[in-house]
Amino acid sequence: MGARNVPNEVREILDKFVLDKEKLFEISEKIELQIKAGLAKRHGSSIAMLPSYVPALPDGSETGKYVAIDLSGKNLLIMLLTLSGTTREPVQNKINYIVPNHVMKGTGDQLFTFIVNCLQRFLQEFELVEANLPIGFVFSYPCELLSIRSARLLWWTKGFDIKDCLQKDVVSLLEEALDMNMSTKAQIKAVMNDTVGQLAAAAHRYGPECTVGVVIGYGCNSSYLEKTENITKFDAKSLGYPHDKMVVVTEWEEFGSQGELDEILTEFDRELDAASVHKRKQIIDKLTGALYLGELVRRILSQLVLDRVLFEGHPCEKLDEIDSFPTKYISEILAEEDGIFIKCRRICDELDVPLHGSTDYRIIRAVCDIVSRRSASIVAAAISALLRHLELSSVKIGVGGALIQFHPTYHQLLEEQLSNLTPLNVKWQLVPADEGSAQGAALIAAVAEKLNL
Repeated sequence: MGARNVPNEVREILDKFVLDKEKLFEISEKIELQIKAGLAKRHGSSIAMLPSYVPALPDGSETGKYVAIDLSGKNLLIMLLTLSGTTREPVQNKINYIVPNHVMKGTGDQLFTFIVNCLQRFLQEFELVEANLPIGFVFSYPCELLSIRSARLLWWTKGFDIKDCLQKDVVSLLEEALDMNMSTKAQIKAVMNDTVGQLAAAAHRYGPECTVGVVIGYGCNSSYLEKTENITKFDAKSLGYPHDKMVVVTEWEEFGSQGELDEILTEFDRELDAASVHKRKQIIDKLTGALYLGELVRRILSQLVLDRVLFEGHPCEKLDEIDSFPTKYISEILAEEDGIFIKCRRICDELDVPLHGSTDYRIIRAVCDIVSRRSASIVAAAISALLRHLELSSVKIGVGGALIQFHPTYHQLLEEQLSNLTPLNVKWQLVPADEGSAQGAALIAAVAEKLNL
C-alpha cells in the first residue's frame, strides 16, 4: 500500500524504513541474547530485566473493593475496582486527571501532593475517604524494585523531569504525601509499572495462558511471568522470596542504547534522538512509540517540502514546528480507505498548507504507513525474542496502549510480522488488553492481600 503511487524521491526515503525478514530476525536474536544477559547479571545488558516482586497473577477468585492510582505521561488515572470473584464482571469507576506541565518538571513534593489531592477528590466523590481501601500504584517509569511496595526511581521518561525524585523510593514519597495531606489510612499494597498492571488485567480476563503483556503506547515495554530460578541475578533465598514464579519487567525500550540498532537508524531517527530529553536512551521507544511516531513523520514531510516533492515545495511554517504533527494524525489518515483523503485534506488545512492535492495526500499516507510498519516490525522482533526465550508451547500475549487501541492497522501489522518471526512450534495469540494497567494494579493489590504480602 502507499509506496506504489509516490514519486521516486519519496520512495528512496521510504525504503530506508523497510526492514526485511533477515534483518528483523538478526535484531530479534540480539534482543534474545540481551534478555538472557539481563536475567543473569545486574549490569551490562541493555535490557535490564527488572524483578517486580509480584509472585502471581490474578486467577479470577478475587473479591472486594480496591483502588488504583496510575501515573503515565500527562494522565493520572484513579480507579475504584469492585471484584465479585467468578460470579460477576469487575465493576470500574474511574476519573482521569491531567498533570500540569509545571508539575511534570517541578519538584517531587508538587507531584505527589497533586496525586494525593486528586485521590482525596476521587474518594470524596464515592464517599470512601474513611474506607481505607488497599491501593495498587502504577508508576510507569524505570525503577529498581526493592519489594512489592518499594520502587527506587532510576530515570524519568514520557516528558517528566523532576530531579529531586531520582534514586528515591516513590512509594515512600507517595505515603509521605498521604500522611501530610489526607485523613485516610489507605495502604499502598503494591507498586508496578503499566506493563505489570496490564498483564494482570489480561491474565484476569484471558486465564492462565496469558503470561506475557506488551504495552505499545507512548513508549514500548513488556512484562511476563518467569520462573524465579531463571532470574539468576536475583538471590531469592537471601532476599526471603519464597515463590517459584515472578513477573519480570523487561525494560526492552533501552535496547539500542549500546549501538545495537545504529545501522537501521535513518537521519530522521538521529535528528529526533538528538532533539530528545534523553539522548541515546530509549531507542526502541523512539522507533516505535506514540510519543515519537508523529514527530518522525513531521520530520520526513518537512524534508520532502524542502526537496520540493511535497506541496510543490511551498514552505509550510507549521510543519517546521516540533510536535506539530501528533501521532493521532497517523491514525486518522490510515483509518481512511486507500484513495479517500478527507482527513488528510483537513489535516493539511490545520497545518495551514497553502496548496495541497491528491498527490500530496498519497505521499503523506505512504509516510504514515511506512513509519507504522517499521514500528510494528521492531515490536514483533522483540516479542518473538521473548517467546523463543520462554519456550512455551502455547501463550496468549496481552497487548495494549495507545497505538494498539487507536491505530487502525497496527494490530494487523503486528500479527503479520509475528507470523514471520515466531517459531512454528509456538501457538501464540495476541489478545487486546484494553482494560489497561489501572484495573491490573487494583487486581495486584487484591493478589497481595490474598497472599498476605
